[in-house]
Amino acid sequence: MEQVILRFTMQALQQVSDTEVSNGQFMEHELPFLFDHKQGNGMSSLQKGYVVDVPYPTFVHREAMPLWLNTVSQMHGYKVPDLKKPFRYLELGCAMGIHLHLTAALYPQGQFTGIDFNPHHLMVAEEGLQETEIHNIQFIQASFDEALELNNLEPFDFIVTHGVWSWIDEKQQQAIVNIVDRWLKPGGIFYCSYMSHPGATGMTSIQKLMFEMSRNLKGSSATKAVQGLNLARKIGQSQTGLFQQIPSLNHQLEQLAGDKPNYIAHDFLSEHWQPQHSADMIRRFGKVRLAYTAGAGLLENIDTLNLTPDVVKIVQQLPLVTLQETVRDIARNTQQRQDIYIRDREKLTESEKDQFYQFQKFALLPGAPAGQSLKLDSKIGHIQDAIPVFEKILSVLKIRALSLAEIKAAIQISLSEQQWAELIQVLIWVGYVHPCAVNKVQTDADCSAMNKWMALQELSWRCHPEFSTALEH
Repeated sequence: MEQVILRFTMQALQQVSDTEVSNGQFMEHELPFLFDHKQGNGMSSLQKGYVVDVPYPTFVHREAMPLWLNTVSQMHGYKVPDLKKPFRYLELGCAMGIHLHLTAALYPQGQFTGIDFNPHHLMVAEEGLQETEIHNIQFIQASFDEALELNNLEPFDFIVTHGVWSWIDEKQQQAIVNIVDRWLKPGGIFYCSYMSHPGATGMTSIQKLMFEMSRNLKGSSATKAVQGLNLARKIGQSQTGLFQQIPSLNHQLEQLAGDKPNYIAHDFLSEHWQPQHSADMIRRFGKVRLAYTAGAGLLENIDTLNLTPDVVKIVQQLPLVTLQETVRDIARNTQQRQDIYIRDREKLTESEKDQFYQFQKFALLPGAPAGQSLKLDSKIGHIQDAIPVFEKILSVLKIRALSLAEIKAAIQISLSEQQWAELIQVLIWVGYVHPCAVNKVQTDADCSAMNKWMALQELSWRCHPEFSTALEH
């Protein structure tokens, strides 16, 4: 009986009634708005300006996993927390705790804490702990400013927050800065994902329309979000005004319509919705001794793939990281950033750098096209010059996991260490290759329990301890 109740709870929290939303959206041409003429009634779905009446959909963010963050940072030449030793990891805005739960199962040597102010989210998170009996995780119900009043937390090696910063007010944003300042260890990693200018700039007016609509519509936030989106899509058919100035906007709205209604609600119905300039973020966290290190999404770190040669030269001539990242954002039309910062950042010594290149192994993920032509590959087929090297890397990794130094020796092509690192990062980004776990920690019991629970909830992620990550099946 307990398992049935748990499964029902998870599914119920992720779904919107079929009487409100059909197949993820209303009939876009009929626009059946359900107005509530009592001004302001629609705002009861917000708390501190943030959507609380429908849960945030379950996501797992591979970019926020400890091994991923460490590997990217080391590829850029910086020291990182030692995953062979006990470490501490904090997620700010953990929702129902799925990402944190999976991560805790994969890293039994770590201690994990999740903070979220929505009690309905944490109810599911706590029920998950009862089912899996994973003991190295705790959940705390608190807003970020309330969390600062806690006196029983110890410093953390990792602090991560995904999809939160752009939706909260200035007070809560400053609370995140203060939390990082108070509890991130020297040498610790901070990961922050947020909507960015200029890619998200064109959506500000669309979000304002959707938010204003939601103030007076009936139904759940998911219902309101879908209705507001369909109104925007209807206007977009005119191809005038904003849609004429930003031709890609209709395509953005079409892609958004394919997302879950709950996600659309959380992403666009916050009272404090605001894309950020990367320079402002870098400067803000710099004041608490955090140095911007790299993008966790990987591809944004490789200028030769993102920028024209002329823009690459401009970036190389700029003296400040704030200027460099602003130019990159403009040239790429960046819509979302996944920034990695390190506190009191230190460079790897030459010996430490050699150790990383010699001993960090990489292996093929299930389904990687080893031994196949990549010329028609939808993600990397356009990188014509590198295709033969990509194919050789996949072929040698098909035999066994290898380090960057071993890959270089096996293929014997004259490339720099940076070029080899960039090639591997592309293959990691497309989902063909992944760093291997840095040490053999006993995770079988926790991962088995976690995978069983994931299957019971009809969620698609599974723990893969050999890679210290979760993969979607």
